[in-house]
Amino acid sequence: MSMKTELSARIEPLDVHDPRSKDPLLEELVSFVGYRPNALLTMARKPGVVPGLMKLLGVTLRGDGLLTESLRFLVAAEAARGAECRYTTTHLIHVAHHLGVSWEKLAALPSYLDDPQYTDKERKALAIASAGGALPVREPALAMEQAKSVFSDEEIIEIVSCVAMTGWFNRWNGLMGSALESVPSEALSHVQWLSELNA
Repeated sequence: MSMKTELSARIEPLDVHDPRSKDPLLEELVSFVGYRPNALLTMARKPGVVPGLMKLLGVTLRGDGLLTESLRFLVAAEAARGAECRYTTTHLIHVAHHLGVSWEKLAALPSYLDDPQYTDKERKALAIASAGGALPVREPALAMEQAKSVFSDEEIIEIVSCVAMTGWFNRWNGLMGSALESVPSEALSHVQWLSELNA
């Protein structure tokens, strides 16, 4: 198995003590995930980006919703996997595990269509993520039509929101070369396919 080389950040994140890196919504996220994401410390160089992004994150991936948080993070992880963004995918896999998804199930994500650990509903949600994880979008009509057999329109909106939210992070981290932190790096030893993604 080849290991992709880790890039150093193309623009350095703010120091954690820089007042620009302090935002109540960011602090709540740090409390949730257990570390301060380097990507957000880079985004904090542009005033307003982090609070705006944290609000959008709060209505797509996190908090109350029709779908469980664990499913929403699985969907986001599959979308990031499709974009081959190791930083974003590793973060999302780590959070999904934090929310109760087993390492074994996460390790089987590339085989979700056939792996018995995944339910029919999960497969249909993940198919939307697979379709929308990269551009151009791949066969969205089929994935959406199949999802309608098990999800309401409002639930599908939640799924697509998770995929779209992930697109921001994929592009930011791919361009910036965000350096992976030690806490989410734990996922690399449990989910081997993460090491095959681009840094």
